[in-house]
Amino acid sequence: MMNERGIVPNFHLRVSLSLVYFLGTWPPRARKYRLLYLFYTVFSFTFILGILLAAEIANMIISWGDMSKIVAGATLLMTNCTHASKIVVFLREQARIQALLDIANSPVFHRHDKTHQDLLKSYTKKSIFHHAVYQSFGAIAVFCWGFTPLADLIAGRSRRLPMEGWYPYNTTTTPAFEITAGHQGVAVIIACFHNVAMDTLMTGLITVACCQLAILERNIMSINNEESVSKMQNKNTLFITDEKALCYQRLKKCTVHSNIIFHFTKEIQDIFGTVIFFQFLSNCVIICLIAFNVSQMKVYIPAVLIGMLTYLCCMTYQIFIFCWHGNELHLHSIRIVTAAYSSGWFSGTERFKRSLQIVMIRAHRPFILSAGNIMLLSLDTFVQILRTSYSIFTVLQGSAA
Repeated sequence: MMNERGIVPNFHLRVSLSLVYFLGTWPPRARKYRLLYLFYTVFSFTFILGILLAAEIANMIISWGDMSKIVAGATLLMTNCTHASKIVVFLREQARIQALLDIANSPVFHRHDKTHQDLLKSYTKKSIFHHAVYQSFGAIAVFCWGFTPLADLIAGRSRRLPMEGWYPYNTTTTPAFEITAGHQGVAVIIACFHNVAMDTLMTGLITVACCQLAILERNIMSINNEESVSKMQNKNTLFITDEKALCYQRLKKCTVHSNIIFHFTKEIQDIFGTVIFFQFLSNCVIICLIAFNVSQMKVYIPAVLIGMLTYLCCMTYQIFIFCWHGNELHLHSIRIVTAAYSSGWFSGTERFKRSLQIVMIRAHRPFILSAGNIMLLSLDTFVQILRTSYSIFTVLQGSAA
């Protein structure tokens, strides 16, 4: 699928949505199977997150006062809490998210327009790349954690669960240990794929908006281009013989397209803005806690160390993909002004020039996504989060010294 010729436009959305559906967070529209699927949703949530969250919260309560145990258990607890909040958003806002997906795959967004297939496939390829890298970091981390009990057995060390948690039974005896360790290993692997799928579905929608802005930029720049105008007239697509009127009609289409992209982006902000904000807050703390845990390790077990370091990379990349996509959206929207000026406006009518000025004035207010209307999704925000994490890390190291 990485060969650009074989890529289907918006394939990245289909991959993420399929994972979300099979893991119980996307109820079907048909009422016939919806109730049965909701039972599967409850079972899936309980198996993947419910049991782990209960064990981790109980462990935090019991370990209250022991700083080392609290820090060790806080990373996964915060990750799982943020994961659970995303599930709530996806279930509650399914209709609105589905509306965005329908627009993304509709002729309104040039889904089947052969003229722009190169852009559609190019942006799909970029999104698939981010999904693959993000999923790779997460998969390595969770597989290392799942392998921890086997590594301890091979090395002759005492039994230890893949993750910290309190259970109302003795987890060191057989078969309680095997069942608990097996559940933790399987649950955390499935949770990783599910969490990545939800994140990449969000960023995938932002990619769609960026792609549409690139198409809009191309269309505006081609206005009053004599070659493109003559081609359209020869095809009789608009049934307009007057070249000036044809250019004005094309500009009107671009304006409508711009408005649809604006509302599309605004809907992404309204649906996911808050949950992205909580993701940023938790990841800021998680990154410094992982670094602190690694610095405090007395015995370096390869599986645990590799798992912690790749988990650190995964949490960092999770912030990065949101900030990078938000930054790209901002840059793409700014380029609309240059595209309008680069068109053949000088040979247009007065009505055409006034309309183009309106488009340029609107483009001076670029599309901006934010996390909870507090932090902008930009590369500057990404750097600030890393700096904040490092500051917290130095405070924790100073208190432990």
